[in-house]
Amino acid sequence: MIRLLIADDHKVLLDGFKSIFNHIEDIEVVATANNGVEVLSQLEKSNDLDIVLLDINMPEMNGIETCKIVTKKYQNIKVIALSMHNKQSYINRMLKNGASGYILKNAGATELESGIRKVHAGEKYVSMEAMDTLLSGQQENVTEGEIPPLTKREKEVLELIASEYTTKEIAKKLFVSFETVQTHRKHLIQKFNAKNIVGVIKKATDNGLL
Repeated sequence: MIRLLIADDHKVLLDGFKSIFNHIEDIEVVATANNGVEVLSQLEKSNDLDIVLLDINMPEMNGIETCKIVTKKYQNIKVIALSMHNKQSYINRMLKNGASGYILKNAGATELESGIRKVHAGEKYVSMEAMDTLLSGQQENVTEGEIPPLTKREKEVLELIASEYTTKEIAKKLFVSFETVQTHRKHLIQKFNAKNIVGVIKKATDNGLL
């Protein structure tokens, strides 16, 4: 039996995926989640799973961050990205963070099942369209629609950084620790796929987020 956890913030999609696997005897959906925080909470309760199907754009904690944590903490569990984004930056970041597969949401039930079986068998699986994107070698510019959603606190930190507050000043203003602000800065750099916080500010400004 292949045991799955599916994470997506759209109930209609969750129900659709569960319906697909209801008709496959040896694949079982044992848990669902609406964001990365819920994924980690589910795994803390029970990590007797084989594969996590992980959406990328989710609130609270996106799929890229979640994938990194899951693959490091639960090495017995495989992660497959299940995304609408056929962008090289997303594919590379998920694979770099330990994902064993990347399947586009427009994939049919047959491809989805095949990808799950290959990953469960220890192989890597990337949708043909996504593989074509990787092989093209073309880098894309980040646009607003491609930036994983920011949490409320990340937006607050971003705005304060843009207003030239120091990390220490931000911590004091938000009543959090210095280390917490540093973590938010790191997450912002990763989400914007930037080299440093200056790049974050530039991309956020270019995309109308500041």
